[in-house]
Amino acid sequence: MIINIKKYIKTSMIRFRNAGFYLVLAVSMWGAFIRFFSFNTFDVVDLSHNWTNETGGFCSLSDFYNSNATADPLLPQRIYYTLDKTAADTAIVFRARNCYVDLYINGVPVHEDFRIHSPLYGNSPGSRWHIISLDASKTPVTLCLEVTACYTNSKGLIDNIYLGRAQEIYRKIVSERIFGFILSAFLYICGLIMVLLYFYMRHGNRAGRDLLYLGLATFFSAQWLAAESMLWQLFLGHSEVVHLWGYTALAAIPSSYGMLAVYRLKGKLKTFSIGFSFISTVTLIAATALQILGIMDFHYSLVFTRILIVFLIPLMVPLVLSYMNNDRQASQKYIIIPLLGVLVLSITVSLVKYILGSYNDYSSYVRVALLCFLLCLIVYQFNQIVTTFSKGMKADMLHDLALTDYMTGLYNRTAFNEHVPEYNHIIDSFSPLGIIQFDVNNLKKVNDTLGHEKGDMMIKAVADGLRYAFVHFDKECSSYRTGGDEFLTIINALNADEIYHTCIQRLMQYCDDFNKRPDLGFTLTIAHGYVLIKGGTTLKEAIDKADALMYENKRILKGLK
Repeated sequence: MIINIKKYIKTSMIRFRNAGFYLVLAVSMWGAFIRFFSFNTFDVVDLSHNWTNETGGFCSLSDFYNSNATADPLLPQRIYYTLDKTAADTAIVFRARNCYVDLYINGVPVHEDFRIHSPLYGNSPGSRWHIISLDASKTPVTLCLEVTACYTNSKGLIDNIYLGRAQEIYRKIVSERIFGFILSAFLYICGLIMVLLYFYMRHGNRAGRDLLYLGLATFFSAQWLAAESMLWQLFLGHSEVVHLWGYTALAAIPSSYGMLAVYRLKGKLKTFSIGFSFISTVTLIAATALQILGIMDFHYSLVFTRILIVFLIPLMVPLVLSYMNNDRQASQKYIIIPLLGVLVLSITVSLVKYILGSYNDYSSYVRVALLCFLLCLIVYQFNQIVTTFSKGMKADMLHDLALTDYMTGLYNRTAFNEHVPEYNHIIDSFSPLGIIQFDVNNLKKVNDTLGHEKGDMMIKAVADGLRYAFVHFDKECSSYRTGGDEFLTIINALNADEIYHTCIQRLMQYCDDFNKRPDLGFTLTIAHGYVLIKGGTTLKEAIDKADALMYENKRILKGLK
């Protein structure tokens, strides 16, 4: 029954994984089809050029700043655009980043941008889309955008400004951004699958914490990239929420990758990773607290995040290489080296663009960089997962059978030998470990006089007694049948003595109840010896000592008989 449940769960996980990948592949192909085969099919006018300032000079839509911030921290600027005419069912749509925009038509205000009043969201609405319907006019129409930059140390930006039917504009914007959005969705799915698989696989010691850390890093990366795609803001609004959501994810990226590096790397790189992870975590906590309390906007604290990303670059190459199998390293380097080259170049360019205030496409370079990096790691991690699951259903059942005593269902000596390194590690760390050696009295006599069927019944009764005695401590205790009538229980807990006394009392009670059964033909008595160790000895020495105490207890029990 248990094996069937395991088989069903594993099969379901594989099907879920395959369904997720096929879904992402189908949607990605659909997005790519729209993106690459829909050029010049939209009845939309691009208004990103030919804007003038109040003096009549041409101006850029990416250079809105506070020129007199000391006198007025929110100093607006006005820009103008003249349309020859406007048709019915026409709208103007644009995206404003880190600035508020009010619209005037022929000097009359028609749209006032909503200002944020909550300190939680900081000073900026993030990337906010504006959709304003225009009335039909056969005479020239003058558009005036009054732009107020949100920050004193960086410029506001307006882009994706189009004139036409709202439906056509939506189609154009979505077709341009759907591919990046799908990539972020793909990373979302990968991150969630890795986190879920970690919690599923860790119980069988088949997944290390690197699966969890990589899953979290992928999830945070996807969260930031999804916010940067700006489709959430377009369809759902509430740009300030998505803005905070994306900034929080960006600030969490160095910390999650740092924890992954701590787990994967060794030597001096591990030492560097520990320091990097600690600083990243402290920075994340401090930046989040300052943002929530309204003391400092995320925008100003992100300078530290950018510095951390710079220091993250040296960790990326050894991180990727740590996943490579030595026997396949030569064939994989032709894929990995170009990806790493693109990765480093993309992050360098994106940082330069961000520092210079060129927001138009800096996030595109980070998106490419993270995608290259994550693809390297995800390919290896999922290859390992798929290999584990492909072999798992058959190998795990064979492995469980190999480690399980066929008569009692307890662990056998092979299982004990497999677990010895873990126990030695516990002993070396000076953690307490309880050793209980058990032996069934008079088993040979029962076999000789009553037959092996009764002897088998006695052995099964001992196993049932151990399960009954330690039922409340399954996680702390492991029981083994190490010989014909010999059993061993290991207690891995800080309160091993307390567990020992509680469970031995339950075992004695079980024997008393068992011996009340009619027509047994024998009396079940179990001798035992207990040793508690906290380092300073070997596992074999402890077992020998427990064995000696067990034989002493066995002689006492026989004497009482």
